[in-house]
Amino acid sequence: MNDLYTARQVQEILKVDRITIYRMLKDGRLKGVQVGRQWRFTRQEVERVVSGESQADETVRLAADKGFPTHCVQTIQDLFSSVSQVSSLMVDMQGNPLTQASNPCGFCQLMLSSLAGFSACQASWQLFAQQSRDGSRYFTCHAGLQYVTAPVFDLGNQAGLFLAGEFYWQAPEPREVTERLRRLAAINNLPLEELEQSAKSVPVIAPEQHAQVENWPSVAAQAVQSILQERAGFIQRLQKIADLTQVS
Repeated sequence: MNDLYTARQVQEILKVDRITIYRMLKDGRLKGVQVGRQWRFTRQEVERVVSGESQADETVRLAADKGFPTHCVQTIQDLFSSVSQVSSLMVDMQGNPLTQASNPCGFCQLMLSSLAGFSACQASWQLFAQQSRDGSRYFTCHAGLQYVTAPVFDLGNQAGLFLAGEFYWQAPEPREVTERLRRLAAINNLPLEELEQSAKSVPVIAPEQHAQVENWPSVAAQAVQSILQERAGFIQRLQKIADLTQVS
């Protein structure tokens, strides 16, 4: 119980009032456990909020803890987005991010800032990963943005999906966008004005660039696969050394 904070203690740590604590609980910026009529918060959760770590950051950290070569893959992904000027991300087959999103547009950053928004994005990623098993490569997320993807294999099994997206293949109808933004603001408890402003940051891919953009994720996925193969070979060599040095 020493690792659990009361609402009043969290108020003092975050330097906010009680109303703000409950507002953060409602919009997902803070997670707690209700004990009777009182809220309790773990030390890890409070430290996460203090450090500014998002829900997506936490998920990526857990992936690294499980042995995924996040740092190496992140470098390739960042380079990809720097050259292509589109956002990219790698997720596992359950829709969990294995890396930090590279070059995300302002609209998606705002969506991911709330727990409801992150959960909706993760549901889209999970659907992408599942449908990619059938060879599908082109997807539209819950917010109406388009993605082109490529599967990443490790030892013959699909380990995840490389996503390139957060764009429109063609400019959407303004009325359609307006209605969608109103719905997203209500569902995810986000300010409509901020969503409308950030939506202007979503790029539109010019027709003459479609073929090029469609090919990029496959090239990036192959680079990630080479890293996974090298890691597997390294682990096998370590195991052989361990077997040789094992005392009978």
